[in-house]
Amino acid sequence: MNQIIEFWESLLSKSDIEIRKMAKQYGMDLTIEEIQKLRSLAQKANITWLVTGIPERVLKEAEKILGSKKYKKYKKMLDEWR
Repeated sequence: MNQIIEFWESLLSKSDIEIRKMAKQYGMDLTIEEIQKLRSLAQKANITWLVTGIPERVLKEAEKILGSKKYKKYKKMLDEWR
């Protein structure tokens, strides 16, 4: 779970290039545009997500941003971190 939070916090605090490098370490090849769109989702994050997990509506929005193939890889990464 800490890795999930770390990734989402990174979207708010790191540059696009730093996030892109971090994502690659986890096997995710994100574009700058995808990172910027995910950042806007991360800005809506709530502390309750630590307990409840990322809301389904946010995950659906992430799927729209990433596309089905990348989203499945992203979701698998999140599930492994839990």
